[in-house]
Amino acid sequence: MSLFGTGRKEGVIAVCLIGALTALVHAAGGLADGQLSPAAWRTVWTGAVGGMLTYRFLRVQGRSRYAAFLGGIAYGMSPLFAGLDSTPREQIAAALVPLGLEAIGHCDRSSGRRLWLPWTGLCLALPFAVGVTVVATLATTLGLGMLAVTTLRSGRGDGRVPLLAVAIALAIGAAAAIDLAWLDPLSGWLGAPRSPAIANVLAGEAGTMVVVRVVGPFLVWFALLGILRRPRHVTTAVWLLLALVGAMPTALLAIPDVASSMPNVMTTWAVPAMSWWLSVLAITVMGTAGLDDWLDQPLRRRGAHLWLLLVTLFVAPALPLADAAVDPAHLITVLGTFGVLAAVTLTWRRLGVLRFKNVLTTVALGAFAVPVLWRAPTAATLDGEPPVGAAPMVDVAVPSWTRVVEQLQATPWHHFAGVGGALLASLLFFVVARLRPRPA
Repeated sequence: MSLFGTGRKEGVIAVCLIGALTALVHAAGGLADGQLSPAAWRTVWTGAVGGMLTYRFLRVQGRSRYAAFLGGIAYGMSPLFAGLDSTPREQIAAALVPLGLEAIGHCDRSSGRRLWLPWTGLCLALPFAVGVTVVATLATTLGLGMLAVTTLRSGRGDGRVPLLAVAIALAIGAAAAIDLAWLDPLSGWLGAPRSPAIANVLAGEAGTMVVVRVVGPFLVWFALLGILRRPRHVTTAVWLLLALVGAMPTALLAIPDVASSMPNVMTTWAVPAMSWWLSVLAITVMGTAGLDDWLDQPLRRRGAHLWLLLVTLFVAPALPLADAAVDPAHLITVLGTFGVLAAVTLTWRRLGVLRFKNVLTTVALGAFAVPVLWRAPTAATLDGEPPVGAAPMVDVAVPSWTRVVEQLQATPWHHFAGVGGALLASLLFFVVARLRPRPA
């Protein structure tokens, strides 16, 4: 299998490989007591699904198969998924939201619009099947912004995005999201919504630089390199702003005068902890764009001058060390990644492009896997109790799927009718779009 090919076969194998590697690493990291707990099993499959869907999203964004492969693994292996083991609703939502962003990305192209626009609303609504979560809300807001930009940029003529079709898709998605949120079909399995502390989500750290630890020094290095080089095929300023917005709630809580005046929703809904998802996604997008730009033309612009390269090389991996407390596992990862990247990047001419990619892949997989394998268990894993401030656990004496069935049986029928109607409407929309003649 080659990650450097352009065929559909290589893409399918890359997706499967992302799922297998991510699941294997999370499973190895969850074997604290010799067996996987239910929370660890959930982390295994959510990380795998999130990585595979992120690969698809990055491909729609225009990333190469190689960069999207590393980006998908970076997202799926992020300690963020392991840190959300005490918040299963947010964890599952984080795995599903790249699908809606991918659907909106397809709508930007006239070739994929006929296939994906009818299903865009349902793809955006899917994460609400686990309830109203912060991650799903942020992803929906981001998706609507992307769709608005796509509609405005399409202009007029045959290539424009039809406003009526967009309105129908969004109406279907809104109806489906409302009914799914009211149904809450997995509440018997997931229990009541919980609000974990920031330290439980982000690998035991709550400092303002912890996002660099969660993403890892590899993608941060290429993200900063991309910012210096100003890649042509990504809106770096927008994604950089989103990364800062995701980190802002935690930064504001670190200021005593500001923290005392912040609204209660910041603590009730665990917004400071969950908003880091936006930063992780933004840095993943910028990192893969920077990697693609570097592999495409290493000496394309002034941003590739040696002094800028060295500044990026020395500063980016050292950013996680700015916090007072440094986890030993992360320190080893940072220093190891720093040394290998320095040696490999400065000798890329001698290695050649293909060998450089192979070495880079090996370094990346190690850098992504080590924090997950050495991650300290959260409070919920140590003593079996939910974190402080979390909702009570559900009755574990009754099998979870029995609770799911009982809860669904007690739900008013019109919510099922609403979801079924949204599915039928999307199907009819799709059939009509396919039957319409293509513009000449």
